[in-house]
Amino acid sequence: MVLDRTPPLRESVADLVRRAFVVELGNMVALFVGVYAATIALDNALDPYFLDSDISLLLVRSVLVLVGMGVLATSYASWRGYSLPVSIPNRTDAWLIGAAVAGTAVLAVLPFGLFALRMGVGVSHVTSTVADLGGVFLNRTLIRTALFVSGMVILYHGLVQGGLQRVLSDERDLVVVVTTLLGGYLVTPTTLTYGTFANGPWLFLWGTRAVVAVLFVLALAVAVYADERSDDDRVRALALLPVLVTLALAALVLTLAAETPRGALVVMTRVAVVGVAAYVYDRTASLLSPTLVYATFAVVSAVLYAAAFDAVLGA
Repeated sequence: MVLDRTPPLRESVADLVRRAFVVELGNMVALFVGVYAATIALDNALDPYFLDSDISLLLVRSVLVLVGMGVLATSYASWRGYSLPVSIPNRTDAWLIGAAVAGTAVLAVLPFGLFALRMGVGVSHVTSTVADLGGVFLNRTLIRTALFVSGMVILYHGLVQGGLQRVLSDERDLVVVVTTLLGGYLVTPTTLTYGTFANGPWLFLWGTRAVVAVLFVLALAVAVYADERSDDDRVRALALLPVLVTLALAALVLTLAAETPRGALVVMTRVAVVGVAAYVYDRTASLLSPTLVYATFAVVSAVLYAAAFDAVLGA
């Protein structure tokens, strides 16, 4: 009997340096660039001055964005040969979902702490806001929250995680890690926001960020080519250097986007939220689980934002 002593990290790298994974990742980057460009074009067509003053216009835009993302995710899943699990989680998963929801609530509060202290937000402001949830989630906020939650589930778990599960079917934990890292790269904010999600799901893939994403896919493709064509371990190792360089560039992009320590905390909590959603989706095999995670984050964020608004007005 021969024991496999290959280090786990090396096994994970070997799983990623595969043609199927590169193709899947390339497809996703292309699709996300397309989604981002389409939302920008839609915004310019419906509301070129970004006034966002008409509820019916916001509703039309949200419906169009959701329908478009839904059609994209289901079409891609059908094309790649997998289905989107829409079943209800098992009762045995209730404790896991409960822990995920509680952890997400904490993640929503963390980046708000410094902001709350600066604005003088007290317990009374939060409790009065909670008592008036109907007023908080009225019209515009409700529409934006629904678009945010649904969009995050469709894009990052129906599309990204579903596709990765297909090509890395035997590496569930690796799928969660890659989904979290890719999602973290895409959801990093360019501005700090609390409570409102005007443009739907977190998504930024344009300019420098898009270029770095494309370079990473190309670098990974070079590594795959070297792995398939060369028997020399030194050549294979050398081919991984461009991958490491682009990863460093991606980290630099995220650092520059954060700008401040508070921004860095926002970045880390957003990445963590995607990670929690990816983990609970993997363990429950139901899209309802990440839906609850993102809904929790959205509700807590909106409540805290409204409480800060009340504090500023002296309510």
